[in-house]
Amino acid sequence: MSVLFTALRRGAVEASSASSSSRLFSSSAVVGESARKVAAKRKKQKVLEGRREAAAHAEATRADLILGSPLNLGPSALYEGSRLQKVVLKPEDVWYTPPPDYASGQEPENYLYGLSPADRELLFGALPHATAELAYDPERPAKSAAQAAEQHQQTQTLQRILDLRNASRAGIDAVNRQRIIEEFGRKTESGGVDSGSSEVQAALITHKIRNLWEHVEQNNRDKHNRRALRILVHKRAKILKYFKRKHEHQYDALLKDLGLVRSAVEGELIVGM
Repeated sequence: MSVLFTALRRGAVEASSASSSSRLFSSSAVVGESARKVAAKRKKQKVLEGRREAAAHAEATRADLILGSPLNLGPSALYEGSRLQKVVLKPEDVWYTPPPDYASGQEPENYLYGLSPADRELLFGALPHATAELAYDPERPAKSAAQAAEQHQQTQTLQRILDLRNASRAGIDAVNRQRIIEEFGRKTESGGVDSGSSEVQAALITHKIRNLWEHVEQNNRDKHNRRALRILVHKRAKILKYFKRKHEHQYDALLKDLGLVRSAVEGELIVGM
């Protein structure tokens, strides 16, 4: 009888121990599963938060691919006040500039394309002076004075003709291209300007893009120039990519000079118009 009781008691103890172990294992499994779920949830939240931050950053830095400035600032915000903007003459500003006071010796602010400073000095300085000296007759001072006055009048007439205020939009744009080359071109050993440098080409294309954009905005059905505008945007990006590879330390400075941000010229550029 005692043997039977001992066996029953041992069985009960073993069953109780097994039940406790089972409950402990079950609790540990639940705790482990909960910890994994919490970790997975936190990881998912972190990923979603990172995506939201990336989307917010992309939206904040999203730029106008044509005009080059962040959209949240305005498509031309960075261009205004840039080095390129300061060197470009607006046709309306040129046309409506008050004429110079020729009688007091003033000259036009800007001349037609192709007239260099040396040409101006020759036409309006050395040549009239030499002509007046050759025509001077000490025995006939009155006649000499009249000839000098006539020469002065001819100089004024020539200045009026060559004044950029009389130029067409195309004529002013030709002057702008020359001004851009002189501003952005690297000086050569011979004293000239390297008009083929990446800086010059990027500046010229940016100027052309802005002009073409204004034209397309006023002529919505001009599909040919819309396509040309897209081509120019990608060409500018290609030139700037090359410049970045060769002169990375100057890259951001050039973008600033042109009124552009990186997101307007880097990555996949899909120009929607």
